[in-house]
Amino acid sequence: MPWSVNACGPAAKVAEQIEQQFAKIKVTDKREQETIQNARLLIYQTLATIDPEKPVKVFALGSLGYADYETKERMFQSVDLKIMPIHFSV
Repeated sequence: MPWSVNACGPAAKVAEQIEQQFAKIKVTDKREQETIQNARLLIYQTLATIDPEKPVKVFALGSLGYADYETKERMFQSVDLKIMPIHFSV
């Protein structure tokens, strides 16, 4: 099942928004649950190193698939995770 989270704004607010979105993700596969939890932790660890007022954009998505859907053989996962500071110039 595909999943995604995204938010943009001050790092502290983004962390709150991302938490709310992760809480809504429901997957049954244990391996996919572990992958989602690892992505979640990486986002929080990274945001904790950024000034809480610094604007950032966070985007994460993932999906689980099988080379053969009928037999559920050769499972694979795909994850894309981006945490980007937003710089303003005047």
